[in-house]
Amino acid sequence: MENKMTLRNWLPLLGLTGAAFIFNTSEFIPIGLLSDIAEDFSTTEAHAGMLISVYAWIVMVLSLPLMLLVSKIELRKLMLCTILMFVVCQLLSSFSTSYHMLMASRIGVACTHAIFWSIVSPLAVSIVPEHSRPLALSMIVTGTSVAMIFGLPLGRLIGLSIGWRSTFLGVGMFAFITAIYLMFCLPKVPSKGSFSLHNLPSLF
Repeated sequence: MENKMTLRNWLPLLGLTGAAFIFNTSEFIPIGLLSDIAEDFSTTEAHAGMLISVYAWIVMVLSLPLMLLVSKIELRKLMLCTILMFVVCQLLSSFSTSYHMLMASRIGVACTHAIFWSIVSPLAVSIVPEHSRPLALSMIVTGTSVAMIFGLPLGRLIGLSIGWRSTFLGVGMFAFITAIYLMFCLPKVPSKGSFSLHNLPSLF
């Protein structure tokens, strides 16, 4: 790989940064929409807040099992499939007619979240020259930071203006566009497939 960052490196890296923004925006969005969701489903804000708690529990509990499950899949294919599944779950959220349907869709989003964050950093550093790997990681972190300071307020604004379902729909549409973009510019990156339970002792 060349030592200088080229357009061929920048294009997929920008796409992955956008994906990081989308995934973290999706994670934070219910915080700004709890009162609207609770009112729509005639429940309390505390009950609606379980959407956030369950999401966090799913990510915490399933991150390792899901990482083991997909560890041998080629990373480009895995990333695209993860984003497309994320899109489907966001659409389910936007069309939810009950609290339980919304909860199920959020659990699906949490599963894609767990997979996404296990592969996005290795993928980002694999598509740039070695000396640019810190830059690649910082771009992914930037996507996360922008989600906190821009994505959440924007999602709240959309929710107040045209309804909380439109916020989830917008996130899904943005994610779909990102998937199409990455489909054309993200190169294939073979999975090393080296992570297993036998590696766990070396992590401690």
